[in-house]
Amino acid sequence: MATTRRSATPLRPAPPFTLAEYRDRLARTRALMRERDVDCLLLTSPENIYYLSGYQTTGYYVYQALVVPRDGDPQFVVRTFETPNVHGLSWLKGVAGVEDWEDPLDVTLRVLRASGAGEGRVGFEDRGFFLPPAVLDGLRRGLPRATFVPATGIVERCRLVKSAAEIECVRRAAAAAVAGMKAGIAAIRPGRTENEVAAAVYGGMLRAGSEYPSSQPYVVTGARAALGHASWAGYRIRRGETVYIETGGCVRRYGGAIMRMVAVGRPSAEIRRTAAVMIRALEAILGAIRPGATSAAVDQAGRQIVEQAGLGKYWLHRTGYSIGVGFPPGWGEGHIFDLKPHDDRRLEAGMTFHLVPLLLIPDTGAMGFSETVLVTRTGCEVLTRIPRRLFVR
Repeated sequence: MATTRRSATPLRPAPPFTLAEYRDRLARTRALMRERDVDCLLLTSPENIYYLSGYQTTGYYVYQALVVPRDGDPQFVVRTFETPNVHGLSWLKGVAGVEDWEDPLDVTLRVLRASGAGEGRVGFEDRGFFLPPAVLDGLRRGLPRATFVPATGIVERCRLVKSAAEIECVRRAAAAAVAGMKAGIAAIRPGRTENEVAAAVYGGMLRAGSEYPSSQPYVVTGARAALGHASWAGYRIRRGETVYIETGGCVRRYGGAIMRMVAVGRPSAEIRRTAAVMIRALEAILGAIRPGATSAAVDQAGRQIVEQAGLGKYWLHRTGYSIGVGFPPGWGEGHIFDLKPHDDRRLEAGMTFHLVPLLLIPDTGAMGFSETVLVTRTGCEVLTRIPRRLFVR
């Protein structure tokens, strides 16, 4: 019997945002490069590379870079294995592949020389995790007439105020986080393990449209929740304990997150009181958010309530942080903008934050409630829509 051979359908995924938006991002980045007298920008963080290009990979644990000259076409330096991601995902197509037997330093030097950076000012991400010192030292040796200058903050300033399309991604990610939260709360009962609750959270988020999240959900029971960033470990939930849950959805690498507390059985009077204090603090923070408000003022609005209740010594961290583009291990943009004491930076409409008033109480556990919000022209919009209360299961 004769068979008909089907031709393969080419992979033609579209970049996550419009070409007009990407061109605007690149233009704003270049304007800041001129402002800071940077001739060529060497980007190595996956978030900044993704923001400007649409390129992403889970293989960012291997060195990669995007070289952005003030004029001319940007060019990737990535492992050859990753070049299909450039062609398939990025609107920028220039790429120099690094074979697994090559030194990425040599390829980066070739690209920088071709971009005209041999005698100019080359900006690098001095506060990131993804530029190995050996590569930076090698670049300085290989381009002795170039001047290497710290340039963290150039792309980050562009990322701070979100476009309408970015806000929609955060909104959808927040909805996925809520779906995971609801599934996790429904799964809690005495005898269940934290692992089973975490599995329910993942199922709820993914069914609601989340991509792989930028951080694992946090599901921690009882006194162990007083360990910062602890998560599930097979612990079997018992009546009389509280369960701390924090979930973070992800859509087009943009995050939205939420935390809630669950009492297993009737909560004690002290648990109810502490929960009420933290909810009041969160609501005071929400009320303080508006364009022009300072980071410190927003922080103080909630922190003073907790301190007046005698619980301030258990609040060990900032009040909130910018949320947007994220790759594991974190969904936050706190390195760009966070809400904390002694900070006079001012909020602007279009910023998105995860507000995280949280207590870590030794021998007791955690107590906190959070929301992802959008700063609007008159205040803020809460994007994580689920009752703000201590749940009881």
